[in-house]
Amino acid sequence: MHILSLPVVVLSAVASTAVIVYYFAKKTQKQEEDVYEEVGKIQELFLYPVKSMRAIKVPYIELTRIGGQYGEMRDRSFMVVNRDTNKFVSSKFERLLSIITPSIKNGTLTLENKGKTVEVVINDVVAKGDVVTQKVFGEDKCEGFDCGDEVGLFIKEALNVESDMRLVYHSDSLFKQRITETGPQFSNVNVEGQHTIRYQDDAPYMMMTVESIQDLNNRIGDEEMVVERFRPSIYVSDAKAYDEDYWAKVKINNVTLTYLKPCTRCVQTLINPDTGVSNKNLQPLKELRKYRLAPGHLRQQYKESPVLGAHFAATNGGIIRIGDSVSVVRKTTYAC
Repeated sequence: MHILSLPVVVLSAVASTAVIVYYFAKKTQKQEEDVYEEVGKIQELFLYPVKSMRAIKVPYIELTRIGGQYGEMRDRSFMVVNRDTNKFVSSKFERLLSIITPSIKNGTLTLENKGKTVEVVINDVVAKGDVVTQKVFGEDKCEGFDCGDEVGLFIKEALNVESDMRLVYHSDSLFKQRITETGPQFSNVNVEGQHTIRYQDDAPYMMMTVESIQDLNNRIGDEEMVVERFRPSIYVSDAKAYDEDYWAKVKINNVTLTYLKPCTRCVQTLINPDTGVSNKNLQPLKELRKYRLAPGHLRQQYKESPVLGAHFAATNGGIIRIGDSVSVVRKTTYAC
């Protein structure tokens, strides 16, 4: 009798242990689940189809892993290149680039500058197949289709330069070597995986809050710095100033974005996006350097470059719209 019941006792003990292990595993899992809190809503959405040219406000953005898109318009899928130096051209050094307005409709890119326009038929550019390999930052390379002589001359005249300017277009079928640099030297968040980018500087998306810009303007006092100076993708309202420093994850609708690193600020913020003229008082950089230098060990990486806004990558795809609520998981460590 006792011998026959021994397996039953053993099985009963194993079953009880399994139930206990399952219970505590589920409890631990529940404790470790991300807790989101609503922090604001989307005020504005921006795309930049041509790197360093004017921002385009859009009503919604389809988030992908390598950047946002709105209909035919994909973020930073075009870039200006100086053929003489084989370097990409940024408004940091060619300020007038920032006042050229791009638009895309029916497969055609149109650039407008001071009443003059030029058109680029994208399918014709791809069919011609004039592929160039371009360094963007460091040794990172990204291919692009040369868009031809007419648009190159248009940009050269708009910038009033002697160099041979070219416009290149990146189709997702082309090679790209570029990924966002991440690691403990760049951020206090453990970033998982690699995040591919096209012609963006650092990341697929940049987020900041209305309240951060309002606080900066209050500090400067004598002239307003518009959000277009800072070139965000997603502009959030009804939040605390600089709250974006503390967002580890962001959820908008069913899309989750993961924090990558803070956004450093350079001389590009000095440029008035309506005139292309640089601020004679060195604002907003002068004010930002008083209170927005990177904290802790991150100062060694970013040095005297202030930080404002935060870079993110989308972990899944989906559409976000103006007015959508923004919920976040907060970091457990200090800002940035």
